[in-house]
Amino acid sequence: MRSLTAITLIIVTITIISGCGQNVPLSGRITFSDTGEPLPLGTIGFTDGKIQARSEIDADGKYALGFLSAGDGLPKGEYKIYIQAVRVELQTGPDMNGDGEPDIICKETPLIAQKYASPETSGLTFTADGKTKTFDIQVEKP
Repeated sequence: MRSLTAITLIIVTITIISGCGQNVPLSGRITFSDTGEPLPLGTIGFTDGKIQARSEIDADGKYALGFLSAGDGLPKGEYKIYIQAVRVELQTGPDMNGDGEPDIICKETPLIAQKYASPETSGLTFTADGKTKTFDIQVEKP
């Protein structure tokens, strides 16, 4: 009997958290404010402090938010947005460990201003009301 009660509680909790299937599909495109070119990579997230929906950003700057699974949208509500976009390049460098081979150096280059990395500093917000299905964003370079 306890197992049945625990399973029922889990199902009810998941249903409440997912908004009873009332997720709002949301996609958009992220471009640079100075050139209009797409942000070619990164991750975007929408959070209200408890719930978080995320998406990878593709080479065309497009994203499709997912809450429980990729592309399933997000529950209705007020969200703060963050975007993380760093290009990582591997380069060979001097032999620092003395093994006679050049060392691999990881070089990280931010593609957007640092303020976008946190929902508290990005200045970006969104209200998921069930009517808006696309939300395009412009970002500044570092």
